[in-house]
Amino acid sequence: MHNPLAILVLALLFVPLERLFALRKQAVFRPGWRTDLAHFFASHFLEQVALVLAIGTLLTFVEPMVSPALQDAVASQPAALQFLEALILVELIGYFMHRAFHAVPWLWRIHAVHHSSEQMDWLAALRVHPLDQTITRSLQFIPLYLLGFTKETFGGLALIVGLWAILLHANVRWRFGWLERVIATPHFHHWHHAGDARHNFSGLFPWVDALFGTRLGPGKWPERYGSDAPVPDRWHRQILYPFLPLPAQRGTANSRLEGKEGRGEGPT
Repeated sequence: MHNPLAILVLALLFVPLERLFALRKQAVFRPGWRTDLAHFFASHFLEQVALVLAIGTLLTFVEPMVSPALQDAVASQPAALQFLEALILVELIGYFMHRAFHAVPWLWRIHAVHHSSEQMDWLAALRVHPLDQTITRSLQFIPLYLLGFTKETFGGLALIVGLWAILLHANVRWRFGWLERVIATPHFHHWHHAGDARHNFSGLFPWVDALFGTRLGPGKWPERYGSDAPVPDRWHRQILYPFLPLPAQRGTANSRLEGKEGRGEGPT
């Protein structure tokens, strides 16, 4: 999926949507777009290499735990039931891993790269440190493998979760009423990017956040985005950022949420 054709297809889909239903007026080639594209290509390549190494290593430890009878039972279920089970399992693992990335200092250094975008749009979803996805996807893959879910289930999950993540970051003003309590929407996820706040960790189901007391759903949209972590702007520096000495912080997370005027224009 991470090739020039894929980025062209995504641009043809999301750029018109963000022009027609823009939440905020901002340029298509806004500050940081080159860094986001570098993450799309280079970070994804590094992630794939790291995933092969990580999953290969983990499988040597978990292989003795495999139950062929259990795997056959899971794989023999109807495809729709398999998909639903795997979706919920992946969402729960992703939720707790996402919370950990915000709570554990070194993991936050990795995840802060993603939160460094100060303008939200579909490109912002691409800014992810390769270790971020490597750790989460490895821990999601192993239970699915042990339980015996089919390759088709894996492929369907990867496609839907990936596309939905891009939609959640999109610069669109859509609201969905009561459905927002069931399915994650841009409004739900935009609040996750409002400073370094610790809420709305779910990627698909807001009711998971509600279940564990981390759901935030004000009626308005955030006034500004970004992290107070001193993340550099260039791709290669963002890759090195988790391993470098921590510079002085640029203010506090709360300062972003105290009603100060953000840069750029507000919602249309």
